[in-house]
Amino acid sequence: MNGGTITLKALQQRLLGTQTAFVSYRLPGETAPESIVSAKGFFEIPNIREVFKGKSGFIMAPFLKSRPPLFLDAELTLSGTQFTDPGIGRQEASPVPECRITAPGKEEYIEKLLQVISGINAGKADKVVISRPIAAPVANPELVIPVFEKLCADYPHAFVYLAWMPGYGLWAGASPELLLNIETNKVTTMALAGTRPAAGSGAWGTKEIDEHEWVCRHIEEKLAASGCNEISRSETETMTAGTVVHLKTGFKAIVENKSKGILPEALHPTPAVCGWPEKAALDIIKNAENYDRSFYTGFLGPVKSPNQAEFFVNLRCMQIFQDKAIVYAGGGITAASDPLAEWEETVLKSQTMLTVIRKMQNLAYF
Repeated sequence: MNGGTITLKALQQRLLGTQTAFVSYRLPGETAPESIVSAKGFFEIPNIREVFKGKSGFIMAPFLKSRPPLFLDAELTLSGTQFTDPGIGRQEASPVPECRITAPGKEEYIEKLLQVISGINAGKADKVVISRPIAAPVANPELVIPVFEKLCADYPHAFVYLAWMPGYGLWAGASPELLLNIETNKVTTMALAGTRPAAGSGAWGTKEIDEHEWVCRHIEEKLAASGCNEISRSETETMTAGTVVHLKTGFKAIVENKSKGILPEALHPTPAVCGWPEKAALDIIKNAENYDRSFYTGFLGPVKSPNQAEFFVNLRCMQIFQDKAIVYAGGGITAASDPLAEWEETVLKSQTMLTVIRKMQNLAYF
């Protein structure tokens, strides 16, 4: 089987449904994807600090900090979309799981939002991010493999990935949000919060500006508490992410070696995916969301060395099951929220994934 060449898509299809795990990813602004393949699969690690002791590979961290992050060891690394066939055959089967997630309807979701807004008005929190799963039919999980290629083409400035995680399923996404970039002793991150349709214009509203400022405060506090120095903040700008735009502010700092491993866990979860204050928002999320976010709104990305790593918030993503895909979308709820507008925001955000699924189903692209 080895000796010839093979396309990335063909290798991904060969490994899907086996015990051999892979992740293919394309960094923002890059043209060629990178892939990591390992027969050991994704395995639990005690904390992110472990990978800053000399390991290289890929991190998948869940939303809840109470659950351990997963790591894929860089047993085999591949660059580009065509390469010499590594000779990995069909391994022992690890089937794509069945879906056990129930997607709420519009009325049910809006009723949840009304309850959350009532709690915010009662002083339980200032902001809470509430999300929902959205189901889309998929005839065969293998047909989803070309989604990676399509997302890379459609979203050149996003972090695009496709990960087969035996025991955890198949995930794909195109995230616009950097959690943390580490280059030697320099770190960069961003606040990305406040959303409106890309077709909108004019001044941003108070609700969106307040949401964004909570995230900025969170980042500045966590960077300082983690021992960073020379913390600087850029001007706030508007960034397009598919069908929506967000407020974006960049941050830079200098970090000591001993603090590199604690920074990702300190920054996560930001108020952009959880709320403010964090503990109060988490309590409301647990009561309001009747599903497990799993890796949605967690973070993920490659670790090249103790001096080079890049993590992104797992947004605009989906989990592919045997007969359907679950697309995840959410929004920040405050006392000023309009539940119907918040529903429409999740509809807009879900289009990143739903559009490529529809094209796949209609054979418009594949």
